[in-house]
Amino acid sequence: MTPHRPYSVKSPSSGWFIPLQIALLTAMAACPVFGQAPSINPAGVVDAASFAPGRPVSAGNVVAIFGSNLATQIATADTVPWSFTLSNVSVTFNGITAPLQFVAPGQINAQIPWEVLPAGTSGTVNAVVTSQGVPSAPQPVVVNLFGPGVYTYNNHAIAINITDPTSQRYGAFAAPTGTVGTYPAFPAQVNDVLFVYAGGLGAVSAAPPDGAAATTTVTTNTTPTVLVNNVPAAVSFSGLAPVYPGVYQINLQVPQVASGNALPFQIQIGGITSTSAANIAVQ
Repeated sequence: MTPHRPYSVKSPSSGWFIPLQIALLTAMAACPVFGQAPSINPAGVVDAASFAPGRPVSAGNVVAIFGSNLATQIATADTVPWSFTLSNVSVTFNGITAPLQFVAPGQINAQIPWEVLPAGTSGTVNAVVTSQGVPSAPQPVVVNLFGPGVYTYNNHAIAINITDPTSQRYGAFAAPTGTVGTYPAFPAQVNDVLFVYAGGLGAVSAAPPDGAAATTTVTTNTTPTVLVNNVPAAVSFSGLAPVYPGVYQINLQVPQVASGNALPFQIQIGGITSTSAANIAVQ
């Protein structure tokens, strides 16, 4: 099956829509065998921004849960706040029901509840998928204070230029032209201001209810470091993005870096650095 892209995100600055890669399907081709219990793969709960195995996740994070017999059909949340059940499927973390964005036989996208652990603590929790009334065996998930990840499209960070409304770069991906499908893309320039979508930036000033999006300005309690080609960028905002549950937004200024079409774009917070897979273009 083709990858499932459940969202489009409306940029508050530009007014047009850009894709947000929260849930690309990688394991949906096979249908479940009815009557079998759902099963979560070992280490099968991963950060939905990067999908990289072994990466940390944190409370409030949107995660992808991979396994088998997780659902009998594909279903996607069509409203915000997200529902706690989709197609007779539910997920709990330490017994707390998680909001669901997407379910399919091989993958579920869910938000780890903000309150899954006491504030300021890390620990191991048990994830359980219940499908058609049948629960899976618990799968342990380590929940950290932070689990930074960068949302991407074709490996380009969803980094949108908001510098100059009169410029062709305004509202465009900071990526080479023609590399993000039909969406406008132009390499950024040094000192341009971008906003980028991220996951796993930890506790915030006022967490919305599980499954709900921020409706006011909500900032992260810790300001991350953003690296463009290993050069720190000035961060002017770090907090929850509007409209989308569990998604963070960082506003930054492109630092003085050499030109390149795929400069590594990374986030550091709490001693953890996102993968080097995400990139932006600067000329």
